[in-house]
Amino acid sequence: MKIKIVILLFFGIISTSIAQWVKVSDIKVGVGGNIFSHNSTLILTGYFSGFKMYRSDNGGATWTSIADRFPYHVYDVFSYNNEIFGVTTTLGSDTSRFYVSNDNGLNWSERSNIPSVTGNGAILSLTADGNTLYAVSNRKSFYISTDNGLTWTEKIITISASGNLVSFAASGNNFVSVILGIGAVISTNGGQTWEIKNPVSSTITSVYYFNGKIFGNGGLFIFNNNTNNWDASTGLPDALSFQIPVSMTGYGNLVFSYFVGFLTSQGSVYSSSDGGLNWTILNSTGLPTTVSPGASQSAITATSTNLFLYNQTQSGSTVDTAKTGVYRTIISTTSIENLENLPTKFSLSQNYPNPFNPSTTISFTIPQSEFVTLKVYDVLGNEVAMLVTEYKSAGTYNVQFSTNNLHLSSGIYFYRIQAGQFNEVKKMVLAK
Repeated sequence: MKIKIVILLFFGIISTSIAQWVKVSDIKVGVGGNIFSHNSTLILTGYFSGFKMYRSDNGGATWTSIADRFPYHVYDVFSYNNEIFGVTTTLGSDTSRFYVSNDNGLNWSERSNIPSVTGNGAILSLTADGNTLYAVSNRKSFYISTDNGLTWTEKIITISASGNLVSFAASGNNFVSVILGIGAVISTNGGQTWEIKNPVSSTITSVYYFNGKIFGNGGLFIFNNNTNNWDASTGLPDALSFQIPVSMTGYGNLVFSYFVGFLTSQGSVYSSSDGGLNWTILNSTGLPTTVSPGASQSAITATSTNLFLYNQTQSGSTVDTAKTGVYRTIISTTSIENLENLPTKFSLSQNYPNPFNPSTTISFTIPQSEFVTLKVYDVLGNEVAMLVTEYKSAGTYNVQFSTNNLHLSSGIYFYRIQAGQFNEVKKMVLAK
Protein backbone atom coordinates (compact mmCIF):
# COMPACT_ATOMS: atom_id res chain seq x y z
CA MET A 1 0.00 0.00 0.00
CA LYS A 2 1.37 3.41 -0.95
CA ILE A 3 1.18 6.38 1.39
CA LYS A 4 0.46 9.76 -0.09
CA ILE A 5 1.87 12.69 1.93
CA VAL A 6 0.03 16.01 1.99
CA ILE A 7 1.69 19.01 3.67
CA LEU A 8 -0.70 21.47 5.27
CA LEU A 9 0.91 24.81 6.07
CA PHE A 10 1.00 25.51 9.83
CA PHE A 11 -1.02 22.39 10.55
CA GLY A 12 1.62 19.68 10.25
CA ILE A 13 1.75 16.73 7.90
CA ILE A 14 -1.13 14.39 7.18
CA SER A 15 -0.91 11.07 5.36
CA THR A 16 -3.95 9.77 3.53
CA SER A 17 -3.91 6.05 2.90
CA ILE A 18 -6.34 4.37 0.54
CA ALA A 19 -6.31 0.77 -0.59
CA GLN A 20 -7.69 -0.54 -3.85
CA TRP A 21 -11.42 -1.10 -4.22
CA VAL A 22 -12.92 -4.51 -3.49
CA LYS A 23 -16.33 -5.70 -4.63
CA VAL A 24 -18.03 -6.99 -1.48
CA SER A 25 -21.52 -7.79 -2.81
CA ASP A 26 -23.32 -8.56 -6.07
CA ILE A 27 -26.60 -7.09 -4.79
CA LYS A 28 -28.82 -5.26 -7.31
CA VAL A 29 -31.16 -2.36 -6.49
CA GLY A 30 -31.29 -0.54 -9.83
CA VAL A 31 -29.21 1.90 -11.86
CA GLY A 32 -30.06 4.81 -9.55
CA GLY A 33 -29.40 2.88 -6.34
CA ASN A 34 -28.64 4.83 -3.16
CA ILE A 35 -26.22 3.80 -0.41
CA PHE A 36 -26.25 5.42 3.03
CA SER A 37 -24.29 4.92 6.25
CA HIS A 38 -25.08 5.40 9.93
CA ASN A 39 -22.16 4.66 12.23
CA SER A 40 -21.04 1.34 10.69
CA THR A 41 -24.49 0.29 9.39
CA LEU A 42 -25.15 0.50 5.65
CA ILE A 43 -28.55 0.97 4.01
CA LEU A 44 -29.18 0.43 0.30
CA THR A 45 -32.32 1.54 -1.57
CA GLY A 46 -33.49 1.52 -5.16
CA TYR A 47 -35.94 0.25 -7.78
CA PHE A 48 -35.24 -3.08 -9.47
CA SER A 49 -38.30 -5.24 -10.13
CA GLY A 50 -40.02 -3.18 -7.43
CA PHE A 51 -38.80 -1.08 -4.53
CA LYS A 52 -35.78 -2.49 -2.67
CA MET A 53 -34.34 -1.57 0.71
CA TYR A 54 -31.59 -3.53 2.45
CA ARG A 55 -29.48 -3.24 5.60
CA SER A 56 -25.94 -4.51 6.26
CA ASP A 57 -24.03 -4.59 9.55
CA ASN A 58 -20.89 -6.35 8.29
CA GLY A 59 -19.36 -3.92 5.83
CA GLY A 60 -21.66 -4.78 2.93
CA ALA A 61 -20.84 -8.49 2.78
CA THR A 62 -24.44 -9.58 3.44
CA TRP A 63 -27.75 -7.71 3.25
CA THR A 64 -31.18 -8.12 4.87
CA SER A 65 -34.35 -6.68 3.34
CA ILE A 66 -36.10 -4.06 5.50
CA ALA A 67 -38.53 -2.74 2.87
CA ASP A 68 -41.47 -4.21 4.79
CA ARG A 69 -40.85 -1.80 7.69
CA PHE A 70 -42.42 1.01 5.65
CA PRO A 71 -45.89 1.63 4.18
CA TYR A 72 -44.49 2.58 0.76
CA HIS A 73 -41.27 3.44 -1.07
CA VAL A 74 -38.58 5.26 0.91
CA TYR A 75 -37.43 8.36 -0.96
CA ASP A 76 -34.43 9.23 1.20
CA VAL A 77 -32.48 7.97 4.21
CA PHE A 78 -30.59 10.37 6.47
CA SER A 79 -28.44 9.97 9.59
CA TYR A 80 -29.05 12.69 12.17
CA ASN A 81 -28.42 12.99 15.93
CA ASN A 82 -27.59 9.28 16.25
CA GLU A 83 -30.85 8.23 14.60
CA ILE A 84 -31.74 7.19 11.05
CA PHE A 85 -34.58 9.00 9.30
CA GLY A 86 -36.52 7.64 6.34
CA VAL A 87 -38.88 9.70 4.17
CA THR A 88 -41.91 7.78 2.90
CA THR A 89 -45.64 8.13 2.29
CA THR A 90 -48.77 6.01 1.97
CA LEU A 91 -49.98 4.86 -1.46
CA GLY A 92 -52.60 7.29 -2.76
CA SER A 93 -51.91 9.87 -0.03
CA ASP A 94 -50.40 13.38 -0.16
CA THR A 95 -48.94 12.96 3.33
CA SER A 96 -45.15 12.81 3.68
CA ARG A 97 -44.16 10.59 6.60
CA PHE A 98 -40.94 10.55 8.60
CA TYR A 99 -39.92 7.18 10.01
CA VAL A 100 -37.08 6.90 12.53
CA SER A 101 -34.83 4.09 13.77
CA ASN A 102 -32.67 4.31 16.89
CA ASP A 103 -31.29 0.76 16.65
CA ASN A 104 -29.20 1.08 13.47
CA GLY A 105 -32.07 0.40 11.09
CA LEU A 106 -33.50 -2.78 12.59
CA ASN A 107 -36.82 -1.29 13.67
CA TRP A 108 -38.65 1.82 12.47
CA SER A 109 -41.60 3.89 13.67
CA GLU A 110 -43.34 7.02 12.42
CA ARG A 111 -42.27 10.16 14.28
CA SER A 112 -44.22 12.84 12.40
CA ASN A 113 -45.77 13.73 9.08
CA ILE A 114 -46.55 16.67 6.80
CA PRO A 115 -50.13 16.32 5.51
CA SER A 116 -49.59 18.28 2.29
CA VAL A 117 -46.86 20.29 0.58
CA THR A 118 -47.62 23.67 -0.94
CA GLY A 119 -48.03 23.26 -4.70
CA ASN A 120 -49.26 19.67 -4.43
CA GLY A 121 -45.71 18.36 -4.01
CA ALA A 122 -43.97 15.82 -1.81
CA ILE A 123 -40.97 15.62 0.52
CA LEU A 124 -38.21 13.72 -1.28
CA SER A 125 -35.06 14.36 0.77
CA LEU A 126 -33.60 15.40 4.11
CA THR A 127 -30.51 17.41 5.05
CA ALA A 128 -29.11 19.17 8.12
CA ASP A 129 -26.49 21.69 9.13
CA GLY A 130 -25.66 20.13 12.49
CA ASN A 131 -28.28 22.03 14.49
CA THR A 132 -31.38 21.99 12.31
CA LEU A 133 -33.10 19.31 10.24
CA TYR A 134 -34.54 20.21 6.83
CA ALA A 135 -37.15 18.36 4.77
CA VAL A 136 -36.91 19.28 1.08
CA SER A 137 -39.87 19.18 -1.29
CA ASN A 138 -40.03 18.93 -5.08
CA ARG A 139 -41.85 22.25 -5.37
CA LYS A 140 -40.62 25.61 -4.01
CA SER A 141 -40.69 24.96 -0.30
CA PHE A 142 -38.77 23.22 2.45
CA TYR A 143 -39.53 22.49 6.08
CA ILE A 144 -37.49 23.20 9.21
CA SER A 145 -37.37 21.16 12.41
CA THR A 146 -35.43 22.07 15.56
CA ASP A 147 -36.81 19.21 17.69
CA ASN A 148 -35.46 16.13 15.85
CA GLY A 149 -38.33 15.92 13.40
CA LEU A 150 -41.25 16.14 15.82
CA THR A 151 -42.64 19.37 14.36
CA TRP A 152 -42.04 21.21 11.08
CA THR A 153 -42.28 24.82 9.86
CA GLU A 154 -42.63 25.53 6.14
CA LYS A 155 -40.46 28.06 4.28
CA ILE A 156 -41.44 29.22 0.80
CA ILE A 157 -38.75 30.17 -1.73
CA THR A 158 -40.18 33.46 -2.93
CA ILE A 159 -38.98 33.94 -6.49
CA SER A 160 -41.18 34.47 -9.51
CA ALA A 161 -39.17 32.30 -11.91
CA SER A 162 -40.65 28.92 -12.79
CA GLY A 163 -39.05 25.60 -11.92
CA ASN A 164 -39.02 23.33 -8.91
CA LEU A 165 -36.54 22.58 -6.15
CA VAL A 166 -34.04 19.81 -7.01
CA SER A 167 -31.37 20.27 -4.33
CA PHE A 168 -30.99 22.17 -1.05
CA ALA A 169 -28.35 22.87 1.61
CA ALA A 170 -28.17 25.16 4.62
CA SER A 171 -25.48 26.54 6.91
CA GLY A 172 -26.89 28.67 9.68
CA ASN A 173 -28.92 31.47 8.09
CA ASN A 174 -27.46 30.78 4.64
CA PHE A 175 -29.85 28.73 2.49
CA VAL A 176 -28.93 27.54 -1.01
CA SER A 177 -31.75 26.15 -3.13
CA VAL A 178 -31.19 24.73 -6.60
CA ILE A 179 -34.17 25.41 -8.87
CA LEU A 180 -34.39 23.41 -12.10
CA GLY A 181 -33.46 25.58 -15.07
CA ILE A 182 -32.28 28.47 -12.88
CA GLY A 183 -29.49 27.21 -10.65
CA ALA A 184 -28.64 28.53 -7.19
CA VAL A 185 -31.24 30.67 -5.42
CA ILE A 186 -29.71 31.97 -2.21
CA SER A 187 -30.94 33.50 1.03
CA THR A 188 -28.46 34.89 3.56
CA ASN A 189 -31.07 35.92 6.11
CA GLY A 190 -32.81 32.70 7.01
CA GLY A 191 -35.23 32.66 4.08
CA GLN A 192 -36.62 36.19 4.33
CA THR A 193 -35.34 37.24 0.90
CA TRP A 194 -33.93 35.30 -2.05
CA GLU A 195 -31.75 36.02 -5.08
CA ILE A 196 -30.38 34.00 -8.00
CA LYS A 197 -26.61 33.67 -7.66
CA ASN A 198 -24.52 31.28 -9.75
CA PRO A 199 -20.77 31.26 -10.32
CA VAL A 200 -19.47 33.22 -13.30
CA SER A 201 -19.87 31.18 -16.51
CA SER A 202 -21.46 28.25 -14.68
CA THR A 203 -24.76 27.11 -13.18
CA ILE A 204 -25.15 25.28 -9.87
CA THR A 205 -27.00 21.98 -10.41
CA SER A 206 -26.59 20.36 -6.97
CA VAL A 207 -25.46 21.32 -3.46
CA TYR A 208 -24.16 19.41 -0.45
CA TYR A 209 -23.50 20.48 3.17
CA PHE A 210 -20.48 19.22 5.09
CA ASN A 211 -18.61 20.59 8.13
CA GLY A 212 -20.07 24.09 7.94
CA LYS A 213 -19.64 24.51 4.18
CA ILE A 214 -21.99 24.34 1.21
CA PHE A 215 -20.48 22.68 -1.86
CA GLY A 216 -21.82 23.17 -5.37
CA ASN A 217 -21.55 20.78 -8.33
CA GLY A 218 -19.63 18.03 -6.57
CA GLY A 219 -17.21 20.41 -4.86
CA LEU A 220 -16.24 22.42 -7.93
CA PHE A 221 -17.51 25.45 -6.02
CA ILE A 222 -17.81 26.42 -2.34
CA PHE A 223 -20.23 29.05 -1.12
CA ASN A 224 -18.30 31.79 0.70
CA ASN A 225 -20.26 32.88 3.77
CA ASN A 226 -18.27 36.12 4.01
CA THR A 227 -18.60 37.37 0.43
CA ASN A 228 -21.89 35.55 -0.34
CA ASN A 229 -20.39 34.32 -3.59
CA TRP A 230 -19.02 31.07 -5.01
CA ASP A 231 -15.30 30.25 -4.77
CA ALA A 232 -13.72 27.73 -7.13
CA SER A 233 -11.72 24.76 -5.82
CA THR A 234 -8.69 23.13 -7.44
CA GLY A 235 -7.98 19.53 -8.41
CA LEU A 236 -11.42 18.51 -9.68
CA PRO A 237 -12.30 17.93 -13.35
CA ASP A 238 -13.47 21.07 -15.15
CA ALA A 239 -16.30 21.29 -17.65
CA LEU A 240 -13.99 20.65 -20.61
CA SER A 241 -13.08 17.22 -19.23
CA PHE A 242 -16.66 15.97 -19.72
CA GLN A 243 -16.59 14.58 -16.17
CA ILE A 244 -20.00 14.93 -14.50
CA PRO A 245 -20.22 15.41 -10.70
CA VAL A 246 -22.60 12.78 -9.35
CA SER A 247 -22.37 12.29 -5.58
CA MET A 248 -20.66 13.67 -2.46
CA THR A 249 -20.11 12.28 1.02
CA GLY A 250 -17.85 12.96 3.99
CA TYR A 251 -16.64 11.76 7.35
CA GLY A 252 -14.42 13.46 9.93
CA ASN A 253 -12.32 16.00 8.05
CA LEU A 254 -12.45 14.13 4.72
CA VAL A 255 -14.95 14.94 1.98
CA PHE A 256 -15.30 12.84 -1.18
CA SER A 257 -16.73 13.54 -4.63
CA TYR A 258 -17.69 10.99 -7.28
CA PHE A 259 -17.48 11.93 -10.97
CA VAL A 260 -18.57 9.91 -14.02
CA GLY A 261 -17.20 10.47 -17.52
CA PHE A 262 -19.89 11.62 -19.95
CA LEU A 263 -18.08 10.07 -22.92
CA THR A 264 -16.14 7.25 -21.24
CA SER A 265 -18.57 6.17 -18.45
CA GLN A 266 -15.54 5.77 -16.18
CA GLY A 267 -15.91 6.59 -12.50
CA SER A 268 -13.43 8.65 -10.49
CA VAL A 269 -13.44 9.49 -6.77
CA TYR A 270 -11.67 12.54 -5.37
CA SER A 271 -10.91 13.47 -1.75
CA SER A 272 -10.17 16.69 0.12
CA SER A 273 -8.85 17.12 3.66
CA ASP A 274 -8.81 20.95 3.69
CA GLY A 275 -12.51 21.71 3.44
CA GLY A 276 -12.73 21.28 -0.33
CA LEU A 277 -10.13 23.86 -1.36
CA ASN A 278 -7.84 21.24 -2.90
CA TRP A 279 -8.74 17.78 -4.23
CA THR A 280 -6.77 14.64 -5.06
CA ILE A 281 -7.92 11.72 -7.20
CA LEU A 282 -8.03 8.40 -5.34
CA ASN A 283 -6.82 4.99 -6.37
CA SER A 284 -9.45 3.54 -8.73
CA THR A 285 -8.01 0.03 -8.94
CA GLY A 286 -10.83 -2.47 -8.48
CA LEU A 287 -13.67 -0.19 -9.62
CA PRO A 288 -15.61 -1.22 -12.74
CA THR A 289 -14.12 0.07 -15.99
CA THR A 290 -17.61 1.17 -17.00
CA VAL A 291 -20.02 2.60 -14.44
CA SER A 292 -23.60 3.78 -14.65
CA PRO A 293 -23.98 7.31 -16.07
CA GLY A 294 -27.33 7.41 -14.24
CA ALA A 295 -25.84 6.97 -10.76
CA SER A 296 -27.76 8.75 -7.99
CA GLN A 297 -26.72 11.67 -5.80
CA SER A 298 -26.25 9.07 -3.04
CA ALA A 299 -24.02 6.66 -4.94
CA ILE A 300 -21.18 6.86 -2.37
CA THR A 301 -21.04 6.97 1.42
CA ALA A 302 -18.30 7.05 4.04
CA THR A 303 -17.78 5.59 7.51
CA SER A 304 -14.85 6.24 9.85
CA THR A 305 -12.45 4.05 7.86
CA ASN A 306 -14.30 2.91 4.73
CA LEU A 307 -15.67 4.42 1.55
CA PHE A 308 -18.51 2.56 -0.19
CA LEU A 309 -19.82 2.93 -3.75
CA TYR A 310 -22.87 1.35 -5.37
CA ASN A 311 -22.90 0.79 -9.13
CA GLN A 312 -25.24 -1.00 -11.50
CA THR A 313 -24.03 -1.18 -15.10
CA GLN A 314 -26.92 -2.01 -17.40
CA SER A 315 -27.68 -2.01 -21.14
CA GLY A 316 -31.41 -1.97 -21.77
CA SER A 317 -32.79 -4.59 -19.38
CA THR A 318 -29.54 -6.58 -19.30
CA VAL A 319 -27.48 -6.11 -16.13
CA ASP A 320 -23.71 -6.52 -16.30
CA THR A 321 -23.42 -8.55 -13.10
CA ALA A 322 -19.62 -8.41 -13.14
CA LYS A 323 -19.77 -4.61 -12.75
CA THR A 324 -22.82 -4.39 -10.49
CA GLY A 325 -22.82 -4.33 -6.69
CA VAL A 326 -21.27 -2.66 -3.66
CA TYR A 327 -17.59 -1.69 -3.72
CA ARG A 328 -15.51 -0.83 -0.66
CA THR A 329 -12.11 0.66 0.01
CA ILE A 330 -10.28 1.33 3.29
CA ILE A 331 -9.26 4.90 4.04
CA SER A 332 -7.68 6.60 7.01
CA THR A 333 -5.80 9.75 7.92
CA THR A 334 -2.93 9.72 10.39
CA SER A 335 -0.57 12.41 11.62
CA ILE A 336 2.89 11.69 10.23
CA GLU A 337 4.38 12.21 13.68
CA ASN A 338 2.36 9.21 14.90
CA LEU A 339 3.26 6.78 12.12
CA GLU A 340 6.06 5.30 14.22
CA ASN A 341 3.74 5.04 17.21
CA LEU A 342 1.11 2.77 15.68
CA PRO A 343 0.18 -0.10 18.04
CA THR A 344 2.10 -3.35 17.76
CA LYS A 345 -0.55 -5.60 19.33
CA PHE A 346 -4.29 -6.01 19.79
CA SER A 347 -5.76 -4.72 23.04
CA LEU A 348 -9.08 -3.86 24.67
CA SER A 349 -8.98 -1.37 27.55
CA GLN A 350 -11.23 -1.08 30.57
CA ASN A 351 -14.02 1.41 29.92
CA TYR A 352 -13.82 4.82 31.61
CA PRO A 353 -15.57 5.93 33.69
CA ASN A 354 -16.63 2.71 35.36
CA PRO A 355 -19.19 2.56 36.96
CA PHE A 356 -20.88 4.97 34.52
CA ASN A 357 -24.16 6.77 33.82
CA PRO A 358 -25.29 7.43 31.14
CA SER A 359 -22.20 7.06 28.90
CA THR A 360 -18.68 5.66 28.96
CA THR A 361 -15.71 5.35 26.58
CA ILE A 362 -14.24 2.05 25.38
CA SER A 363 -10.76 2.07 23.82
CA PHE A 364 -9.05 -0.58 21.71
CA THR A 365 -5.99 -0.92 19.50
CA ILE A 366 -5.33 -2.99 16.39
CA PRO A 367 -1.86 -3.33 14.78
CA GLN A 368 -3.18 -4.04 11.27
CA SER A 369 -6.30 -3.56 9.15
CA GLU A 370 -9.05 -5.94 10.30
CA PHE A 371 -12.81 -6.28 10.28
CA VAL A 372 -13.75 -5.24 13.83
CA THR A 373 -16.92 -5.84 15.82
CA LEU A 374 -17.52 -4.34 19.27
CA LYS A 375 -20.76 -5.34 20.99
CA VAL A 376 -22.37 -4.87 24.40
CA TYR A 377 -24.28 -7.67 26.15
CA ASP A 378 -26.36 -8.00 29.31
CA VAL A 379 -25.74 -10.69 31.94
CA LEU A 380 -28.05 -13.10 30.08
CA GLY A 381 -25.96 -12.82 26.93
CA ASN A 382 -28.45 -10.70 25.00
CA GLU A 383 -26.91 -8.14 22.66
CA VAL A 384 -27.96 -4.64 23.71
CA ALA A 385 -25.75 -2.50 21.45
CA MET A 386 -23.59 -2.80 18.35
CA LEU A 387 -20.84 -0.17 18.66
CA VAL A 388 -18.50 -1.12 15.81
CA THR A 389 -18.89 -3.40 12.81
CA GLU A 390 -16.56 -2.38 9.99
CA TYR A 391 -13.05 -2.64 8.58
CA LYS A 392 -10.59 -0.44 10.44
CA SER A 393 -6.98 0.45 9.76
CA ALA A 394 -4.19 -0.01 12.31
CA GLY A 395 -4.55 2.46 15.16
CA THR A 396 -6.07 3.33 18.52
CA TYR A 397 -9.82 3.93 18.69
CA ASN A 398 -12.11 5.44 21.31
CA VAL A 399 -15.79 4.50 21.10
CA GLN A 400 -18.54 6.03 23.21
CA PHE A 401 -21.29 3.81 24.58
CA SER A 402 -24.39 5.77 25.58
CA THR A 403 -27.43 4.26 27.28
CA ASN A 404 -29.69 7.10 26.16
CA ASN A 405 -32.79 5.68 24.41
CA LEU A 406 -31.77 2.10 25.33
CA HIS A 407 -33.86 1.85 28.54
CA LEU A 408 -31.28 -0.26 30.36
CA SER A 409 -31.45 -0.99 34.08
CA SER A 410 -28.57 -0.67 36.52
CA GLY A 411 -26.25 -3.63 36.69
CA ILE A 412 -23.39 -5.50 35.07
CA TYR A 413 -22.84 -5.49 31.31
CA PHE A 414 -20.14 -6.99 29.11
CA TYR A 415 -18.44 -5.66 26.00
CA ARG A 416 -16.68 -7.89 23.52
CA ILE A 417 -14.30 -7.13 20.68
CA GLN A 418 -13.51 -9.40 17.75
CA ALA A 419 -10.81 -8.35 15.26
CA GLY A 420 -9.50 -11.12 13.05
CA GLN A 421 -8.37 -13.87 15.43
CA PHE A 422 -8.38 -11.51 18.43
CA ASN A 423 -11.25 -11.84 20.92
CA GLU A 424 -11.59 -10.28 24.36
CA VAL A 425 -14.42 -9.57 26.81
CA LYS A 426 -14.53 -7.05 29.68
CA LYS A 427 -17.09 -6.18 32.33
CA MET A 428 -18.58 -2.75 33.09
CA VAL A 429 -21.20 -1.45 35.54
CA LEU A 430 -24.12 0.87 34.79
CA ALA A 431 -25.04 2.71 38.00
CA LYS A 432 -28.17 4.84 37.71
